[in-house]
Amino acid sequence: MRNRLPVAALTLTVGLSLLLAACGDSNVETVKKDGTTPQSAASSATTPKSGGSGSATGATAGAAGVSWSIPEGWAVMGARPMRAATYLIGEGDNESECAVFFFGTGQGGDVQSNINRWIGQFQQPDGSDSKGKAQTSHLEANGLHVTTIDLTGTYMSGGMMGQAPVPKPGFRLLGAIVEAPEGPLFFKLTGPEKAIAEIKPDFDYLIANLKKS
Repeated sequence: MRNRLPVAALTLTVGLSLLLAACGDSNVETVKKDGTTPQSAASSATTPKSGGSGSATGATAGAAGVSWSIPEGWAVMGARPMRAATYLIGEGDNESECAVFFFGTGQGGDVQSNINRWIGQFQQPDGSDSKGKAQTSHLEANGLHVTTIDLTGTYMSGGMMGQAPVPKPGFRLLGAIVEAPEGPLFFKLTGPEKAIAEIKPDFDYLIANLKKS
């Protein structure tokens, strides 16, 4: 048994490294302290048909003690490392993505740290500080306190761990950090500025209608 311990430890280390590399996404927020992945969202969703209307299909999902209605036109993607849920909206050059993160009770960091992290993922064409361009606000959604952010610029995203991020000019971020019953819940919608402008009513609808589950 003693001879097997180093092998087990090596296997655990390699497995964790592969998991983190597989996410290949600078969207990832804070890994849980114990190195595990966020809890997956429970979902009864099917792939919606059309969108941009600020409405929902009736399909629902949930995580962190919160449930939400999936907007019409948001395609529900399969499980991904480090995410509770992933939705794709549009296609081709107009494709946008909404990633939902939940890392567990007491995990994920405080609200301002995550807002600052998102701001740090954007650069401005004129070289100015993205912090001055970010619009943040607070709202109450059915008893849930939510902090939101709206920011445009060059989105520094993608790339495997240790590689340089891929710049995406003309992108926009709509983000929401929910102080959920079981811990912080993060909604992060990114895509081309024009596409996000069309999707914004759906995102606003989702956030405004969050409910404790």
